[in-house]
Amino acid sequence: MTFFQELWYQIGASPAGALGVLIASIVLYLVFTLILQIAGPRLSANPSMLSFAVMALLGSLIARAILGETPTLVGGLIAVTTLLVLEYLLGSLRPGFDRVFTRRGPRPTVVMVHGHVLRWQLRHLGLREAQLLTLLRRGGVRRVIDTDLVILEPRGGLTIVHRGETIDERLVRGVRGAGIIPRSLTR
Repeated sequence: MTFFQELWYQIGASPAGALGVLIASIVLYLVFTLILQIAGPRLSANPSMLSFAVMALLGSLIARAILGETPTLVGGLIAVTTLLVLEYLLGSLRPGFDRVFTRRGPRPTVVMVHGHVLRWQLRHLGLREAQLLTLLRRGGVRRVIDTDLVILEPRGGLTIVHRGETIDERLVRGVRGAGIIPRSLTR
């Protein structure tokens, strides 16, 4: 084996290997995107060390599966390029997907009304009450009873309507649990 053949073996990829990296990149990107759609609200609402560890582990497993048995420079470049192109394409198509799949993706969810935690909503989101209370503290809430409405947003943020405040009813359209918001809180 000549020097250049050995070098290509170390950094290159055969046509079959390149196609394998391309297919694995596409499939695993879509799977990881689906995982984030399903588990995203739980993972981002109260990121714990376990959440970070799970995400790091998933990233490592996916990277390893994409690059195959022998990772190479060319394989890595194919994977990175494929992932960036997919992110760009799906990002530009996202407005159309959002119109078609609005009910399927993560939606804002009512988790508290008049200081009472809606435990069934938390179960639906895969959250515990302790996690919600942590988010409330981070959001500046000092007394739970002072919150008339709390909505957990898809990326883990909170919309908090304090006692005596109202929220524009247009802002709660499409919110999971909007039907249980008392009319006195909307205007």
